[in-house]
Amino acid sequence: MHMRQERELGPSASPRAGHPGRGVRGRPPGRRGRTAGPEHRLLTAASALYLLTTMAAAAPAYAAAPAHALAPAYVPAPAHAVAPAYVPAAAGGSKERDAQLVYCLDAEHRRALVTAAIRLGLLQQDATPDGVVRPSAAGAGSMTLEQWAERREEDFGRSCSALMAAASDSPGTAAEEKEEEDWLTAFVKSLPLLAAGALLTLGGQFSERISSERRQLSHQLASREAAFRAAVHEYLTAYENDPRADHAEVATSREALRGVLAQVPGPAARRTAAQRLAEELPLVRPLPAAQGGEILGTEGRARLGREVRESVETQPRAVMEINRRGLYWRWRALRRRSTRTAPHRG
Repeated sequence: MHMRQERELGPSASPRAGHPGRGVRGRPPGRRGRTAGPEHRLLTAASALYLLTTMAAAAPAYAAAPAHALAPAYVPAPAHAVAPAYVPAAAGGSKERDAQLVYCLDAEHRRALVTAAIRLGLLQQDATPDGVVRPSAAGAGSMTLEQWAERREEDFGRSCSALMAAASDSPGTAAEEKEEEDWLTAFVKSLPLLAAGALLTLGGQFSERISSERRQLSHQLASREAAFRAAVHEYLTAYENDPRADHAEVATSREALRGVLAQVPGPAARRTAAQRLAEELPLVRPLPAAQGGEILGTEGRARLGREVRESVETQPRAVMEINRRGLYWRWRALRRRSTRTAPHRG
């Protein structure tokens, strides 16, 4: 029985003398196993030998493979594929594009456009401005100049830009310069109109101010004159009955009317007329109770009252005449001056 176990499990599985407790695993409890034995080292060597043999067999095939199959060589792209040449063609529908179409396809510039395109190598030598043109690019057929401008936008834009730059007659620049000149010319031409408008505005404002002052003065003169006339009539009525009638209201209204007359503006002839009218206002003092050493009766007081009333009744027209326009008073001053100098000339 013991011999069978040694054959099945090997020598390491059998217990050794003097080492009780060693079982089938051949290692004491709690201790790691020893270094691999001869059998393990033999297996590792066999695996390494197999790997080397496989690599040696594959080496001829790997060496026979072409270089481009292992790492494709870098082939530089052509220059035109990396960075296409810049062509100053305007974007479709832009203002510059519209300017190019209008300018370069004009009857005066068609021949120059074709010549510029031929010199740039964009059209063949037999191109004519009114006939057919053939682009220099391979595979391009014959077409009219308008069709070439539409189908070959970059070539047309390059040729047209070169033509405008050579002629120094770019529509964009000319339009900007013309716009600046037009603005300056319009501003200079509008200066007289602006000045006239400013003068008219100032004149209108001045006329409105004068008219407003005249209306205000007319209202003040009319109201003060009416108040003075009413006070005079009331006083005269009371004076006919009583020579000691109160004169205070007449004096107050008279001073108010004099104050308005003192505010009358020029010309000088009008101011002089206003001062004279203010000095001629009646009833500076109350009417007397006696005259010539005799006491005035009712009839005498009534007679004085009628005289004052007559003078007062002429005042409204004189007061309102003060407020006439300055042109009227200048004419009156000129006429008076000519009247004074007439006898001296004679």
